[in-house]
Amino acid sequence: MIQPARLLAGAITLALVTSACGGSAAAPTASPTPTRTVVTATAQGATSLKLTENKLVVADGVAPDLAPGNYLSTVSLVTLEKGGRTVAHKHGGVESIYVLQGTVDFRTAGGTRVILNRGQGATVTPGTALQAINGGDTAAKFLAFFMTLESAPFQTNVDEAP
Repeated sequence: MIQPARLLAGAITLALVTSACGGSAAAPTASPTPTRTVVTATAQGATSLKLTENKLVVADGVAPDLAPGNYLSTVSLVTLEKGGRTVAHKHGGVESIYVLQGTVDFRTAGGTRVILNRGQGATVTPGTALQAINGGDTAAKFLAFFMTLESAPFQTNVDEAP
């Protein structure tokens, strides 16, 4: 059994590595496709449990990819029931996800779609509309790591699914 501290450390490492590298932590299993099911922007069969939130102060020049200021780092456990989806939304900070079980159809603005399976992850830049959809036959779970300026909104729901 994986210890919660090791799991959290792994998620944070994944988030920092993927955000620093500017891309996905694992190669997607499917390419973007023009024929994808249209999904409404509302949530269905999705829950999110905040596991931790910590404050980080970034001084000028300390972290070159982050503007100076006070940040909140948040880790959430998201569960998508079979056929479930998150609400279409965007975050005020960077989000990195890591799939623990199942298949997640991760969609972002501009029609980008990545199918993620257990052990794979992806990163989304601040202000990018996104929606996670359960793409499998069982419940899906993923860790979501966020790094958000304290003055920025954590989440803003959008009216149109990406």
